[in-house]
Amino acid sequence: MARLRSLVPALFLAFAAGCGAAPTPGPDAPTTAEGGGTNGAAKTNDAAKSGEVTKGENGKDASAPPLVFIEDDLDGAMARARAEKKALFIDAWAPWCHTCLSMKNYVLVDPALRPLADRVVFAAIDTDRPSSAAFLERYKMTFWPTFFVIDPAKGDVVAYLPGAASAREMRSFIEDAVRVMDASAPQSDPLYTLAQASAARAAGDHRKALALYDELLAKVDARWPRRDDALAGKLSALAGSGDVDGCARFGAEHVDEIRGAAAPADFASVLLSCASRLAKSSTQDLARRKATARLEALVSSPPPESTVDDRADALAILAGVKSELGDADGARAAHEKRLVIMEKAAAEAKTPEIAATYDYGRAISYVALGRGEDAVRMLEQREREMPKSYDPPARLAGVLAKMGRLDAALAANGRAVALSYGPRRLAYLKQRADLQAKRGDKQGQIATLREEVAGHEALGPGQRNEAALADARRRLTEALGEGNAAPKR
Repeated sequence: MARLRSLVPALFLAFAAGCGAAPTPGPDAPTTAEGGGTNGAAKTNDAAKSGEVTKGENGKDASAPPLVFIEDDLDGAMARARAEKKALFIDAWAPWCHTCLSMKNYVLVDPALRPLADRVVFAAIDTDRPSSAAFLERYKMTFWPTFFVIDPAKGDVVAYLPGAASAREMRSFIEDAVRVMDASAPQSDPLYTLAQASAARAAGDHRKALALYDELLAKVDARWPRRDDALAGKLSALAGSGDVDGCARFGAEHVDEIRGAAAPADFASVLLSCASRLAKSSTQDLARRKATARLEALVSSPPPESTVDDRADALAILAGVKSELGDADGARAAHEKRLVIMEKAAAEAKTPEIAATYDYGRAISYVALGRGEDAVRMLEQREREMPKSYDPPARLAGVLAKMGRLDAALAANGRAVALSYGPRRLAYLKQRADLQAKRGDKQGQIATLREEVAGHEALGPGQRNEAALADARRRLTEALGEGNAAPKR
């Protein structure tokens, strides 16, 4: 989901704010057990493996098994969808993303989604794995997770959903996409225009997407069930095109209209991000006031279908705004409230992997409340429970660094680097170089920075982040003390 960056305090940036990050987010974004990497065989979730009875979106026990996803085998999934003449659903996720984990552990396992398998092939890709680079080169992502429905005949995007949703919302999203793909909807149905706008967003063409959202919003009214998606899509297109003034104005006008499990907080977050990039003005002030008021209403009366992760996110965004605006008491109250709901959910989780959904949020709030030792104990326990996951030691390194325990932080970082891969590993190398610099280990820092630069250069186009590469080169040049000299390898 989109997460507020420039308005949140330094604490949030140190932990890599949420799942709205670029492919190389900060070093302490969240994870669960080591993700992906199968030989293409479909894997099932814990509920399916254990045979336990789950609950559908109506809250009643349901014996239907959850969906089975083809993991990290996009070519195989595409071929199967073509052969079976089905749509292809893709969950593009990453193990460090807490919203990804919440969707996997609480929404995508809902039995209410199981009947969709008759018309849809379900696949999931870990976007940090090398096998995902070609997908990311063609289909653009700025939020984690992002869900795609693709017509396998040509690979065209039919529907695009960044962030979180309830099981009911997800089912409607997929069913509408199938209607567009098989042309069962009337040609006048605005779903076709929404599909075109989604395809433009997935291609990274913000201006085309903006024009299509404008066309769509001109022909639907508040009664159209997908209007919230169109409003959110336009806001993101405005932000992506660089029109932050237009984003702030449009967002302030519509922020109170957005409904759904997670969409209202996401919309407010994008609005706040745009406002933070404006010079001080009445537009900025209005956008901040409207977004803050909407967030306060959401945390006071959460949407009925929202998950604990959705509610904790809204509280995190609100805490960040209040802290930035000098309301320390308000920020503390938000952190205390989110800790209560996350600790309860973690205690009720059936496995450590499900409980890890909340590690990111709990660690941030523990540190914000001066309870760093609680975060250390939680993450040390999680590392023992999940020895193959890079996230607990990586997050532990961030907490220890905030506490000034640099040697212990560097040791934890080393364990995370050894387990991680792809763009995520490069983020942890950046963390290691920072720790080495703080310890005065210039030679170690330079060696790590060389490794980080080489790693960025080796990434495929779909995963390479040019801004991150330029930043790594700059830091290496500075460490070498050679002015503008080209870094050595």
